[in-house]
Amino acid sequence: MKKILIFIMVMFVGVVQADVDPRAEDRAELRGILADMVKALNSHDFEQASKHLHKQGIVTYYNAEVSVGHEQGRAYFNRMLKESEAVVKEYRLKGDVSVPATFYGDTAVAYGVTEEYFKLAEGLEFTLHGKWSSTMQKTDGKWEIINLHFSANLFDNPLLNSAEQLQKLVGGIAFLAGLILMFLLMRFTRKNK
Repeated sequence: MKKILIFIMVMFVGVVQADVDPRAEDRAELRGILADMVKALNSHDFEQASKHLHKQGIVTYYNAEVSVGHEQGRAYFNRMLKESEAVVKEYRLKGDVSVPATFYGDTAVAYGVTEEYFKLAEGLEFTLHGKWSSTMQKTDGKWEIINLHFSANLFDNPLLNSAEQLQKLVGGIAFLAGLILMFLLMRFTRKNK
C-alpha cells in the first residue's frame, strides 16, 4: 500500500510540474510590453513606445510604409498623427494576443488582433479590425521588438466599404441627373415641334 501511495504522489508531482510553463516569466514580460505599447499608441507617445523597440526595429504599417529604427519610426508617427497636416486626427487602439508567444531560444514570435478607431483629417471615421505580428529578441535580459507588422483584410475593410457606398451614391445621383436631363430634353423638343 505504501508503494502505491508513493507512486501516486510521484505521478501527481510529475503532472503538476508538467503544467508549469518554463517561459511564464517571459510571457508576463511580453504581455507587459503589449500593454505598454497600447497605452503609448493611445496617448500618441512615440517615445514611450520606442522604449520597447530595438534601435534598428522594423515596423510595417497598414499603408504599406516601413520604418527602420527610432528616427524613421518617429518621423512616420509625427507625420501621421502630430504635424499640422497629419493624415490621422484621432486614433485609439485595443490589442490582444491570439495565442501565447512561441519561443526560439532568446527570440519570441507572437501575433494577435486589434480594434482601431481612426478619424482622418478629411473627416472619415471608421473602426478597423486588424492583425499584428511581432518578433521580439531578448538581449541583456531585456525583451525588444525587432519586427512589428500591422495588417488588415484587403477585401473587406471599412475603407473599401466607404468607397463602395460612395460609388453607389454617385451612381444614384448620376442616374437621377440623367432622368432629369432626359425629361427636360423631351419637354424642350416637344415645345419646338
